Amino acid sequence: MTYPFLHALTPRDRDWPRVAIMLVSAPVAGLLINFPVMVVLFALGVAEPDGPRLQRSALYVLQIALMLGSLAAGVVLAARVIFGRPVASWVVATPRFRKSLLVLGAAATLPAVAVLMAIDALAFGGELQFPILEPAGLDLKLGYFCAMVVGLLVAAAAEEVVFRGYVLQQTAAFTRNIWVIVALNGVLFSLFHLEFDPSALAARALAGAAFAWAALRLGGLEFAIGAHLAANLMLALFQAPMLPEDPVAAGGLDEVLGEVALAAYTVWIVELLRRRIRPFSAEVEAGSAKKMVETRSL
Repeated sequence: MTYPFLHALTPRDRDWPRVAIMLVSAPVAGLLINFPVMVVLFALGVAEPDGPRLQRSALYVLQIALMLGSLAAGVVLAARVIFGRPVASWVVATPRFRKSLLVLGAAATLPAVAVLMAIDALAFGGELQFPILEPAGLDLKLGYFCAMVVGLLVAAAAEEVVFRGYVLQQTAAFTRNIWVIVALNGVLFSLFHLEFDPSALAARALAGAAFAWAALRLGGLEFAIGAHLAANLMLALFQAPMLPEDPVAAGGLDEVLGEVALAAYTVWIVELLRRRIRPFSAEVEAGSAKKMVETRSL
């Protein structure tokens, strides 16, 4: 089984001095990009918002999106300089970004998460606060919805570029054992969130592994970005607003079982797409071959 998403790798990706420089320079580059953004936010008084809960949540999510977007930009720009590859090679193996796959990822994930949330509420006593239905003005609700879509899309794209883009390919530079690549990606993704409750760690690791499989099988990050966005969006609209004072996640077996089901469902949808939508496969192979030529010419 071949994975065109890994075809852009070169001997430079296996060069330990380059990898060591990348580990140091990527966070520095991200912080340098993020610093002026945070200065502006503090100057405008947006960094510590007050007011209605939906408004505070909207501003908080947009801040998180700016921070993650800055860090992701630092990672890919540092990787571009250090490894001498096009930035797009960490995003897609095709000549273009396939927006249709992003939409399919979101459309397939929304109903699945809705079903799991309903089961959790009915069978396990999970709480649904329905933020989108809070007693607030239509303008505030619309602003909250738009902020969630934009902010969570940017955040999802940033996390996918870093973990299913750079980290996944960097791992593959040293091992082609697909199970090691997928499992390690899920674990690192989970640890990145700094919530060490065992069930939260397991749930995020499963999600990360499923997204890694999607990137490998479909030759790009589009589906994973859409699925990632949809899962977070459902939580923000129906479970609870995201706020800085939220307690550290402490789930249970039900959360893990739900994530197992969602990960299995994601893999199933990915396999359906991979087998039934033939143009995707041909486009991936063509784009991969083109990227290999471009990379070797650098």
